[in-house]
Order: sequence, then structure tokens, then C-alpha cells
Amino acid sequence: MNLNLKRNADIDDADGPPARPAATLVILRDGAAGLEVLLLRRSRELSAFAGAWVFPGGAVEPVDGPADDWPACQTTARRAAVRELAEETGLTVATEAVVPLSRWTAPVEMPRRFDTWFFLAASPGMPVRIDQGEIHDHCWLAPHEALARHRTGRMPFFPPTWVTLHHLASFASRDATLSTAAQVPAYHFAPKVVPRGKDTCFLYSGDQAYDQLDIDTPGPRHRLWARREGWRYECTPDSGGPYGPSEA
Repeated sequence: MNLNLKRNADIDDADGPPARPAATLVILRDGAAGLEVLLLRRSRELSAFAGAWVFPGGAVEPVDGPADDWPACQTTARRAAVRELAEETGLTVATEAVVPLSRWTAPVEMPRRFDTWFFLAASPGMPVRIDQGEIHDHCWLAPHEALARHRTGRMPFFPPTWVTLHHLASFASRDATLSTAAQVPAYHFAPKVVPRGKDTCFLYSGDQAYDQLDIDTPGPRHRLWARREGWRYECTPDSGGPYGPSEA
């Protein structure tokens, strides 16, 4: 999909718009073939992430609590994630039942930036009710099936959704996913963007190119290649990245 990025790898952080606090909740259930996640299709008329498939979530509102020190505001983030879930799907979960997974700060090249906590929670077993406003469709899918649909162009994702699905594809059940996440600190992804022709390389901390942006120099790799022929996550053990690499 079109990522709507300004094609400038040398842009300074001060040139980007401020990142608005947000929260996302990945809902998990055990399906007939194993782990499944809830995905929502956003309206094509929206100004942010139009037409993309996403996890339930959105920007923090004053009712959720303070967000002045966002990295330390997990209570506010949890409330925002649970509230957005209810508004977008009709599902309700307790704030204390959500498990931190990761934090994503959008690159400065994005025209609208969010600093988003990602959480996991078990499905409450209720029917999903979407409003046909911001959200136009929903589905439950195994992560590997969602990635396969993305590969064939049927399901557009933005990088945080894709990388999260890649990670979740390594788990067989809801309980195993939640148990593992509860034992591992949430990883902060703060991408830097390097264009390469019609492709885009998203660099994450630990990659040898993260500071100098020289993506061809040998060394640790922690990056996502968004290529026309398919996306690929690279994470070598020496990078300190949280997830394993995607298969070729």
C-alpha cells in the first residue's frame, strides 16, 4: 500500500509533526486452526490509515487520563486501548487484563504521527459490532493467513501491524502468547526511514545503520524491507531486536 511517507532519509526529528499519544489492543482467541487475531478495516474516507486493516485502537482522549510523560503513562494507555476497543467493536475487556507488547513511535516522515502502546488481551467471547463509520469491516484470522493476504495485495497493512502479525505467527495459542508477553519487556520501535528506489527500508534500534543510515554496511540487522515483491523483517541475534526474522 502507499505508506504516504515524505521520501527524505535525512529529515530531522524537529521537522516532523509531534507524535500524538495513542493505544492499540490486539484481541486474541483460539480458532479451529490455532491462534487468531481480530482485524478491522478502516474507512477509505478517513484522514489517517485510510483503507488499512488495523487492530482496534486510536488516539488518547482526556477521559483516559494524563499523557504528559507518555512513556510512563501505561495506565492512561490501557484505558485508551479498552475504550477504543469498545467504541470500534462493542467488545469489553478489563484494563487490568491487557498485557503490554510494544510501543511504536511513528517516523518523522509520516504526515500524521502517533506514539502508540500496543497491548494484548483475550477475546471476551462476545460478537463484534462495528459501526460502519470509521470501521467498515472486520475478520478473525490466523496471523500467517493475514500476512499471506497482505503478500497478495488483498489486505493492506502499515508496518506496525505487519511486524506484530509476523511476531504473533510464531505462537500456537492465545494463552501461550499472553504468557510470553507478560514475561518480556515491551520493545520500543522508533523507525528511521531509508528509501531505495520504489522500496522502503525501516530501520529499528540495534541495526548497524540506525544512526548513519548506510543500509549496505555489514553488521547487525534490525529492519523491515517494504518491497513491491513482498515485505521482509530482518532481526539478527546481535541486534538485540525482540522478534525473529521472517522467512525468505
